[in-house]
Amino acid sequence: MPEITITSTGGHIAIANLLKQAGLVASTSEALRMIDQGGIKLDGEKVSDKSLQLKAGTVVVAQVGKRKFARITVS
Repeated sequence: MPEITITSTGGHIAIANLLKQAGLVASTSEALRMIDQGGIKLDGEKVSDKSLQLKAGTVVVAQVGKRKFARITVS
């Protein structure tokens, strides 16, 4: 599983931007569409809140669809 470190501005980052910067989706629009369809999981739990913000220092395992995984550290 790839391990990715994402730098946040202002101490937090939106879930759609996090997934785009990690390379798990092609665009923020695709990330928002995948959230609507139930295709995004963080630490095994389905994400349904499109406005979810992750704080700096957070480490999560993100899953997009069935086959794309990454361990993401927000710094």
